[in-house]
Amino acid sequence: MRGALVAVTLLLGLGLGSAYAAGAFGRSTPRSSTPGVSRPLPPRADLRLAKDVPCEGSYYRHPVGPKAFSRFHAVTAVMCSEGLRTYPGRGQWLVMSRKVAVSGIPNWQRYFEQPNDPNVPPKNDGCTMNLEFVLVPVFIDRRGHALVPRAPVDRCDHPLGLAPGEQMIRVRWRTVQVRKIRQTISAAAVAANCPMRWGNVVAEGEPQLRSGESFFAPTPRTARVCIYRAPADDLADGEFVRGMRLGPAQTRDLLGALTGSPKSHCPNQRTFAMILASGSTLGASIELGGCWRVAPGFRGRKLAAANNTANASVVRAILGTR
Repeated sequence: MRGALVAVTLLLGLGLGSAYAAGAFGRSTPRSSTPGVSRPLPPRADLRLAKDVPCEGSYYRHPVGPKAFSRFHAVTAVMCSEGLRTYPGRGQWLVMSRKVAVSGIPNWQRYFEQPNDPNVPPKNDGCTMNLEFVLVPVFIDRRGHALVPRAPVDRCDHPLGLAPGEQMIRVRWRTVQVRKIRQTISAAAVAANCPMRWGNVVAEGEPQLRSGESFFAPTPRTARVCIYRAPADDLADGEFVRGMRLGPAQTRDLLGALTGSPKSHCPNQRTFAMILASGSTLGASIELGGCWRVAPGFRGRKLAAANNTANASVVRAILGTR
């Protein structure tokens, strides 16, 4: 049951749009009734109540326990979470999203009214090191007062999940603000489906192919190419320069140009290209210059033959390099 709770936590934390998060929250314990608590809020009142409530800061320095929280009657909640968002023509960005809960609050509050349970899991089970957490929002009542509860945990300090017999609930969030923090992938890299950084595996001397081994398994029909350039004082990692997608004929010609004989005494190159293809288990890295050495494009393979070399004229013609 705890796995369901963690799945909901991640969905709540990473969702950037108005989302439904279904999961295991709360026990079936009755709450004391308070006049007016069950009445629905007027239209958009949840957004007005949350407008000036910060979703970070002092509230989190003084979370309250279940007894104090059970006397608080929340009608909405606000939460800020980081995530990734891709903007057409502007790349991928790390963003901070501010979300306001517009339904599901009563049952969600009951989850945080649970006391810690030192008997969960069973005493004969050892605690595990798996990372589990609950993103706790700031709850808000009808008068605009705000409160942050402590998340209930078991004896291993893992968050409690669904109690036996409890039904799933739905919390609906409305995103009211998205603020850009920093760009993580440029627009050109997004268009080419290329990472912003890649290890210069040829310059690092690993990995290498065994005799008769293929760069790709199976051989792809089409591929994409990502070109990187490493700084002169650190050849280990390259920064994205540009990328392109190849058609079937270009892919066939480029892969056929990677089978040259190994060469020795080759100077390491700052600029290199990655050939990547969906559906394959391997890739290829080509130095763009020098001996035009080629190696498998993924770290961690400890193979013991010399690198291939590429046909420089074919690579230049297809990739448009000098």
